[in-house]
Amino acid sequence: MQKTIEKENYLKAICKMDEKNQKITVTSLAQHFNVSKSTVSNMIKKLIAMNLVNSKPYKPIVLTKFGRKTGTQIISKHRLIELYLVKKMNFNEDEVHEIAEEIEHIKNTKFFYRMQEILGDIRIDPHGSKIPKCDF
Repeated sequence: MQKTIEKENYLKAICKMDEKNQKITVTSLAQHFNVSKSTVSNMIKKLIAMNLVNSKPYKPIVLTKFGRKTGTQIISKHRLIELYLVKKMNFNEDEVHEIAEEIEHIKNTKFFYRMQEILGDIRIDPHGSKIPKCDF
């Protein structure tokens, strides 16, 4: 099954909830995305088929090892982009989130490694969140 922006956004949301030790449920995701529970359930089935999450009826959704790695990569890309936009392109902190939302889905790993190289070893994004260390 092919990764799509929508699937990556779900995975990123699940990882962020997990990062905050929040219970990840169909209801919490439906509220987060402002969609129906059936829409979330359909997406969770796709993420299960991709071995990104596991879910059982009436139990929280949990990341697989592969899902955690993939989600961490997406979060790292997003935060790295925000940092780059602020530090190197002189955007204001409040301008960078939407731009990063679009750019984070680029598949070319050279792009992100080059961005890391340019920024150096800064591990905190402009909003104070940790940039996870990972291989893209």
